Amino acid sequence: SWQFVESRRMAYYNEKFLGHQGSTDVITFQYAQTVKKDSLFGDVLICMDDTFTHARLFNTTPQSETLRYIIHSILHLQGFDDLTAVDRKLMKKHENKWVNWLEQHVKTETLFK
Repeated sequence: SWQFVESRRMAYYNEKFLGHQGSTDVITFQYAQTVKKDSLFGDVLICMDDTFTHARLFNTTPQSETLRYIIHSILHLQGFDDLTAVDRKLMKKHENKWVNWLEQHVKTETLFK
C-alpha cells in the first residue's frame, strides 16, 4: 500500500523505524521474506511536503516527483537498495529509465489531481 503523509508524520516514522532525524521523501517497508519479480509486498510512505519542495528544487512537477517516489519504492520492493554510492547510482539509473518512459507514454501532469 502507499500512504501520502506530511513532513511531521514522515519525520516521526523516519526516526522510529530508520533512526534518522527529520523528514525524508519516501520510506519503503518490504515484508516479503524473499523477493519475487512478479509480486510486491510492502507499505510505502511518501512525503507530499518533500514532493513539492523537491519539485521546485529540481525544476520539475509534483506529479513527476511523486511518480519518481513510487518507482523508487517499487525498486525497493523488488530488492534494490540505495545504502552505498554504487547501489544509489544503479537505483537512480533505473528510476530515471522508468520516469522517462512513463512521462513519454502517460500524461503525468494529469496524475494525482
